[in-house]
Amino acid sequence: MKRPDFDSFRTIFLECLVQANLKPLNGSTRWDELGSLEARCQILEAVNAKLQDSCGLGFEINHRLLKVEGPVESAIIQAYHELNTIYLVEKINNKIRARLN
Repeated sequence: MKRPDFDSFRTIFLECLVQANLKPLNGSTRWDELGSLEARCQILEAVNAKLQDSCGLGFEINHRLLKVEGPVESAIIQAYHELNTIYLVEKINNKIRARLN
């Protein structure tokens, strides 16, 4: 389990946008207005799949991430925050498991 840095995560996220034909036109394109709710869910699922393949880690896709109000960059930051939270919890759990064994 390794955590990608923000730039790598951002690159993965933007690649998934391009693959979904939802490339933001400019830096002010709003995430909550980009495609349908289902399309945004598919993008986040694609990001998660790439993360699982590359680092064995993912994040929970929830309504808060699907409906981030603001630019695409805000959604990327929020998703990365979710990933970091999961990473830290897993790291703590691994330490606890190691002590118990």
